[in-house]
Amino acid sequence: MSDQVSIAPPARLSRHLGLGPAVALAITTVVGGGVLALPGAALRAAGNSAFLGWVLAALITVPLLAVFASLGARYPSAGGIAGFVRATFGRVSAAGVEVVLIGTFGLGMPAIALSGGAYLAAVFGWAANSAWIGAIVLLLLGAGVLLGGGALSSRVQTVLAMVLTLALAIVGVIGLSSPAAEFTPPQLSAEGWSAGFAVVGIVFFGFTGWEIVAFTIGEYRDPRRDFPRVVGLSFVVVVGVYLLLAAGVQAVLDPASPRTGTAPIAELFRIALSPGAASLVAVLGVLVLAANLVGAMWGASRLVFSSAGEGLLPRRLSVLSGGATPRRAVVATTGLFLLVVGISAAGLLSPTTMFHVAGQNFFLLYVLSAVVFARVARTRTARISGMLIAAGLGAVAVIGFDPVATAYAVALFALGCGAALHRKRRGSDRFT
Repeated sequence: MSDQVSIAPPARLSRHLGLGPAVALAITTVVGGGVLALPGAALRAAGNSAFLGWVLAALITVPLLAVFASLGARYPSAGGIAGFVRATFGRVSAAGVEVVLIGTFGLGMPAIALSGGAYLAAVFGWAANSAWIGAIVLLLLGAGVLLGGGALSSRVQTVLAMVLTLALAIVGVIGLSSPAAEFTPPQLSAEGWSAGFAVVGIVFFGFTGWEIVAFTIGEYRDPRRDFPRVVGLSFVVVVGVYLLLAAGVQAVLDPASPRTGTAPIAELFRIALSPGAASLVAVLGVLVLAANLVGAMWGASRLVFSSAGEGLLPRRLSVLSGGATPRRAVVATTGLFLLVVGISAAGLLSPTTMFHVAGQNFFLLYVLSAVVFARVARTRTARISGMLIAAGLGAVAVIGFDPVATAYAVALFALGCGAALHRKRRGSDRFT
């Protein structure tokens, strides 16, 4: 017997997320594998100015999150950024954004899974080239949590968020309290500021993820009230953990050491505790990446659910199952990620490339969100602020982005718009 309970799209997700679970989901979605490598990479690049780079990245993120908080409260839906675009520029443009997002999730999430798979392989002593096996295990576990329903998923993420936050904070404290610790504050000279700003480009990846959280707004009990609170509270927690961890790494590690750039947390454990303690990093890596993956899969499956409900993807993917769970969307999303993991395992696509393209695409979507904000802002000051944010981010993209990866995003956008126009010409009421 089918567990199907609805066949008429667009179905409505259950509004089960209160403030606490929503904050937990945001934390686990933002804090990903980069937290295990970025503090060391920043320290290698900027020395004592690395900590300043983290502070500057956090400050730069504030206006971006203000844009997201405002748009999310104003247009609460499972469509996330695509929902913002639809409300402002229409269904065809939103369809283009949906395809960009699907193509971005389709690279970024498998890359996270492969990173987690590498840590899982280290925990169990598997061969170094068996990361893809661990990636499959983590994807299937993540899918299992999501298929269990929103209540189970939110409980799991709440527990993971608490454990994850505590564990990373402890790592920072271990570094700062180590006998070998010697934290040198960054120099606020012209050279120090220059080095700090240069690090922003390295650590900014650690401040992405709230754009994925936007896809879960449709499950908030009170999205207009809670989404800005979720963004603000999760930002405070994430920044606190990052700064503590960055300070601990900077206090103990030598910026000139190659291991600082490749395995900073393991090196911190080796120096501050004992050589054997470095193995704990593998367990921490699995924890961080598993939590991050579940949160990201949650957001991606809601994008697929919303896109199907709007008519771009097959409507059967917008069906809700027992417990008002979009199980078909979860299964389809997991299938896409497993396919990309297989392609990577065959040597056709590297995780580094996947992370690079996905990170660049998400940055472009930040630019688009700023444009939407400027378009719908109710006051002149807000409109000007939105235009300045969009212009500044756009300049960064034009100057520093890989043109091939940008062409990938443009091609996906054109594909989505083309599909929407085709359906519109055929008379689909979802594209009117």
